[in-house]
Amino acid sequence: MLVKTLLLKQLYIRRLIGEQYCENIDMNLKKDAIFKSNNLDYVIKNCNLCDLSKSSKEKILGLNGAISGIVFVTLKPILPFSASEVMIKNIAKNIFNEDSYSLFSMIKCNTNASIADKHIYICKEYLKSQIDLLNPKIIILFGEIVARHILQTEERVENLRGRILKSKNLLNKQKDFIVTYAINDLLKKPSLKPLAFDDFKIAKGFLSIE
Repeated sequence: MLVKTLLLKQLYIRRLIGEQYCENIDMNLKKDAIFKSNNLDYVIKNCNLCDLSKSSKEKILGLNGAISGIVFVTLKPILPFSASEVMIKNIAKNIFNEDSYSLFSMIKCNTNASIADKHIYICKEYLKSQIDLLNPKIIILFGEIVARHILQTEERVENLRGRILKSKNLLNKQKDFIVTYAINDLLKKPSLKPLAFDDFKIAKGFLSIE
């Protein structure tokens, strides 16, 4: 079922960027050629590949700070003027001394619906393409679910945080990651903030020697 869904996704995106099917469809489609298209933003905004799009108010593309080497990744979109956005801005400015950074979510739909693995499987190729276009120095993952899907690990966040992790499972290129607690957990549990601060300091130290 998953293979069929991914194939449908690729065919749908090819149609969105203008391809027409006049011949037999190549069942071995190369997804990299699709997602590096200049029409990526358009494709994301018009995606209807899962049921989340039915309850979504809009698609959130995220923030592309191309000149920054830092990418923050959350599970759900970060809305403008929200407490989550304020927290990430403060992290970037007060810890990393950066006004420019990139912020993307695994799920692009702005919805209150529950997020299931099937939604992430469909949506995470968009995230991969967004990050591929930037080539960041460090990627900061907020939360266990994000880490599980990007790093392909079942480890708990407590066992992943506190060190630089190298992986190429999602991006097909080796990248450097820091895992910390989910944004919502940091907002609801102030006791986690000092631990997350330690994670960010490790990331900052890593950037200083790059």
